[in-house]
Amino acid sequence: MPHKRAKRSVREQKRKESGSDVAPGAKKAIENEEIPKSVSRVLNAAKVRQEWAEKKRKGSEDDGAGPSRKRRKQSGTGDGDTGGGKQTQQTQLRIMPGESMAHFNRRVEESMRHTVKEAMQSSSARMRQVRKEELAASEKEKKKRTAGAEERTKGRKRIRAGDESDSDDDPSPRKAKAKEAGPKDFEKISTSAPKRLNDIVQAPPNIKQLPRKAKKLAAQGGSQKDAGGQSLSDGVRSMAQKAMLEEERERAIRLYREMKKGRAAG
Repeated sequence: MPHKRAKRSVREQKRKESGSDVAPGAKKAIENEEIPKSVSRVLNAAKVRQEWAEKKRKGSEDDGAGPSRKRRKQSGTGDGDTGGGKQTQQTQLRIMPGESMAHFNRRVEESMRHTVKEAMQSSSARMRQVRKEELAASEKEKKKRTAGAEERTKGRKRIRAGDESDSDDDPSPRKAKAKEAGPKDFEKISTSAPKRLNDIVQAPPNIKQLPRKAKKLAAQGGSQKDAGGQSLSDGVRSMAQKAMLEEERERAIRLYREMKKGRAAG
């Protein structure tokens, strides 16, 4: 195989046949020595750039449109009257021979920048218009609600004023009697009024509702009294009886303590 290295014996034999002090051949001469690609790229940079510029200029002359902004603007203004210049430019928008992708992308972005800007402006204007319409509609609805509430309150006041005037014109005899009599000794205070700490009570409360089982106990007590038994008030002690019981309790406690002391001393 050509990529395989020959045996060492074969290589040594060829070296002996060719000799040791031999002039270099044409293949290994300095002028035919290969230069690395990176070095050749640096040495031939000016030539490569010149060739690329000439190729690009030839392509732009053939198509009639170059990458320069001035030429593109002139062509756009010339075709702006008919309106078909932009369409032809967009349809003919393709990469040129010798043009890199970066330059082509930049050219596409520049050609579409005006259209994108117009679309953004129109969308923002539409959004502002919709927002203004929504605000106007909400303000209108709010005014309508406030007007309706004011009308309802005015109607209620009007009805209340009419009722008061009717009551003043044709008062009932009970109301007239109450007005003539004036305020009572103990007036009733409305429960909706706030109760404060230092309020003075005008009268004791009237407990109209009886406690639970009061009627039943009263009936049982009445029947027992009629039958010769005890009444409900029989087991209730008076204040004098309570005082006497308290004195007796104190005396019994004192005597008990004295007795305990005597036992402890004896």
